[in-house]
Amino acid sequence: MTNRRKTVSATLSVLLLCVVLLSACISGPNGNALYTLRPSIQEPLGHEFAALSDMILVMPVHLAPQLQGRHLVRRQSAVESKAAPHHFWSGPLDQQIAGNLISNLKALLATDNIAAFPGPRFGTIRYQVEVEINEFSGDERSFTTGAVYTLSDAAAQTILCRKSFHRTRAIDPPDYSGYVESASQALDDLSKEVAMSLLAARQSQPGSAHEK
Repeated sequence: MTNRRKTVSATLSVLLLCVVLLSACISGPNGNALYTLRPSIQEPLGHEFAALSDMILVMPVHLAPQLQGRHLVRRQSAVESKAAPHHFWSGPLDQQIAGNLISNLKALLATDNIAAFPGPRFGTIRYQVEVEINEFSGDERSFTTGAVYTLSDAAAQTILCRKSFHRTRAIDPPDYSGYVESASQALDDLSKEVAMSLLAARQSQPGSAHEK
């Protein structure tokens, strides 16, 4: 009977040890941190779109291959970057960037008629915004964003402009919260450039001031 108890006790000890080891493998030694890009409060740059009933459609954001995972990306050198262990975006990065861009453009252009693809079911699409993100990473000192954006007139089926964007911002504080704050500020800068390009295109189109 004593031997049986010893066997049962040893078995339970082994099982408990396995559970502890498995839990450590699942949770990781330090746990995981999740980060969300935040849109800022923006003042309107113009009101040319305020009376327009047609939609501005933001197409799905295209990410470079190294940015398509959920990890934050740390730049090691000019030619090397690595995924940051235990530090993740709270949702798909392409969707977070698109959401920030839409929120910022609504404020900058003073209109709610901006939506992510495919847009409202019965909406009439007038302008399209396409964004390609080639770089969106930082090191312990700075965060760099590289992108190309294309603006199109869906009604005329023409490209209005295609421009490159590059911005480097200091990371302050020099930790992951500063990393994400700098990333958010870079998207604010990108949003302003896109908004100014849309306003310039709108102002250059004949009869746009009277178009509804």
